[in-house]
Amino acid sequence: MQPSGAGARRWLAEARALLAVLAALGGAPGGAAAGGPGDAGLVVRRDEAPGRAERACAWFGSRGADTLYFGEAAFWTAFRAHHGQPQADLRARGPQRIGRMDLAHERLLPALDVTSPGARSGVWDVLVHPNGRVYFTTFFESAGWVDPRTRAHRRFRGLGPGLAELALASGGQIVGARYGRPGLRDGAVVRFSADGFVLSEVPLPGPEGRRVAPKSVAYDPRREETWVLTDLLPEHGDHPITHDARVLDRWGRERLRLARPEIQFVRFEPDGTGYLATVDGASLELRILAPGDGEAPLERGRRVPLDRAFPAGFDFVQDLQVADDGRVVATRWSGWIHIVSPAGEARTLRMPRLDDEGLYYTGVVRGNRLCATYCSDATVACRSVRTD
Repeated sequence: MQPSGAGARRWLAEARALLAVLAALGGAPGGAAAGGPGDAGLVVRRDEAPGRAERACAWFGSRGADTLYFGEAAFWTAFRAHHGQPQADLRARGPQRIGRMDLAHERLLPALDVTSPGARSGVWDVLVHPNGRVYFTTFFESAGWVDPRTRAHRRFRGLGPGLAELALASGGQIVGARYGRPGLRDGAVVRFSADGFVLSEVPLPGPEGRRVAPKSVAYDPRREETWVLTDLLPEHGDHPITHDARVLDRWGRERLRLARPEIQFVRFEPDGTGYLATVDGASLELRILAPGDGEAPLERGRRVPLDRAFPAGFDFVQDLQVADDGRVVATRWSGWIHIVSPAGEARTLRMPRLDDEGLYYTGVVRGNRLCATYCSDATVACRSVRTD
């Protein structure tokens, strides 16, 4: 399967260059920096699977109570090992695993095996659902769910391939970003039931000369709207990849299309509070929307500066997570992590650079501790959020 053709290969080539640049990033972002993790009670846990033919790493995470679930995928390591081939992960068979980190004791629990017969793709995104299941995508293959209590799991063959990230919608439904699919010019937003039945699929048309590849989604429960963040892939020539955000109303009609500032990640809480990580030039901000502010998201809400010297093109806000006490955690590939209090006070922490290739994906806080998934082996690193 080639979900997005030549455009995706160009994007992945740029991402490969990013990996080399990240190791050289130095200096703390602007604002209140909390220093490195050298004296912060650093704990590093690696999930090692004996007999695995490939070297999987930790991807997107989702928190359920005191457990952080995360996908394990060999995409990046296979990509590098085979000179930038985006389908290199498909050269070897499974297993397909969802890692688990016990946040209370900072130890790894036995991974959940969701391997399908003949499986080759790793697990990409995971979503802890109110029904107790953990839903997951594998991108090149089918999505599904697993019950952590019984380890029973099921695959949704009818959803098809190409699903990347997931978000919870109203009534326990799920929305997914279909980055691409064979035979389709553009990607789509898919809404499906907790049992895997497709409720709607909305293709996203792009500007002339570009294909739309939706990469992440969020659902605003107050306005019943779906937010989609995209890669706009050039169909011809060596043009740069651009991005936009689309807001779809409850019927799937596009209400807003936002190109500037770039929205790198968006998340909505059950009460309708929204969080947007935005980049405008060298300025990284967290925009906090009160329930209902999605009507005019860039004109309303509170703006919290995170970094005045953000290295555009060489770093990315990969995830936003909200703790039970209201703290927001913005995780960047480079390991710079911003924690914003409910009062709007931002603190910047640095996670360790454990090697020259790894990327951070999802960070969560529990009390005085921060834990984040690290894509270099299936790794979770934890440190104190204090510096005194």
